[in-house]
Amino acid sequence: MTALPVHPGTPPLAPVKSGQTAKVRESRQREIDPAIFRRELDSRIRPSGITFSRHAAKRLQMRGIEITPQGMERIETAMNRAEEKGSRDSLILAGTLALVVSVTNRTVVTVMDSENMQESVVTNIDSAVLA
Repeated sequence: MTALPVHPGTPPLAPVKSGQTAKVRESRQREIDPAIFRRELDSRIRPSGITFSRHAAKRLQMRGIEITPQGMERIETAMNRAEEKGSRDSLILAGTLALVVSVTNRTVVTVMDSENMQESVVTNIDSAVLA
């Protein structure tokens, strides 16, 4: 007798009843909406929220910048948009703030307000998002 490979988490095959075909059994499986599947997969793979690097946290404190919950939502939405386009490192312009973020790590690398943006050059980014 030949042993079949067993994969953890795979349900065992059910025997086919007389008169029942494999197609009928397959049609009974519920259909999954791809958008719902993607959202569920993303929520399990990627931790929700954004982290701030030590440098960014220091800049926020030093410059007296406070980000409201609505502002965080705006930044997260912008980061999601950048991720959808395949960006890795992005400049997010949100109101009077400019944030350099690592999209892959979901981390804010640095933050500047309008006063500190004067004559600044931002390097090592592959995209800019207007939030």
